Amino acid sequence: MSFHFYLRLLLVALLSVPVILLLIVGMDVPLAKLQHDYGAPLQPFFLSFMRLHDGLMSVFWPLVVWPALLLLFSVARWRRWPHSTIWLVALLTLIASQGIVNMLKMYFHRPRPLTVLGELVSDAGFWQAEGQLDSFPSNHAAVAAGLLLPWALRFPKARPWLLTWLGLVCLGRVVLEFHWLSDVVAGAALGLLLTCAFELATWWLRPKLVAGSNNLLSS
Repeated sequence: MSFHFYLRLLLVALLSVPVILLLIVGMDVPLAKLQHDYGAPLQPFFLSFMRLHDGLMSVFWPLVVWPALLLLFSVARWRRWPHSTIWLVALLTLIASQGIVNMLKMYFHRPRPLTVLGELVSDAGFWQAEGQLDSFPSNHAAVAAGLLLPWALRFPKARPWLLTWLGLVCLGRVVLEFHWLSDVVAGAALGLLLTCAFELATWWLRPKLVAGSNNLLSS
């Protein structure tokens, strides 16, 4: 993928902000209520899927994933593999997304759908003082996006599978009533923004290729 491709995607990630605001204002609560009333048949599938996803993450995260990504980047860069920086981009995106998400959660203090629909808190507003106030944005969506998007953007053949997995993670958090729709959109958008930002920031570390190979990789 070309430098300008990531610039355009970075702009798309930034333009998601008004979409997220519209979801907060007009879609989050009606969709959550609809899911709460009629979405029970979907929950067994997504419960099993999220258990699988969380199980895989717990095995490799974070003590194994972070050092492994750094080691793989070092080896791939030394061997001058054309896609060597992908390991570094994934590492930086994962670290940054977790730090930013945790700060945003503490700032926004938004209750989860489970607490609102269970009438433990009055509404889905931000900056509340009581309840489980860590809904916005979704950490699951941000981490999954940070881990999967670097690969999805560089390898078109794997893209449908990786994006499907990311979509199921985001949808699962909504169906299981752990997050509002805007939470997962914000988390995925943050993952996309960081992926593009770190791709651009580490562009200079990519091994220089012969003209023919460079044109092929940029197509």
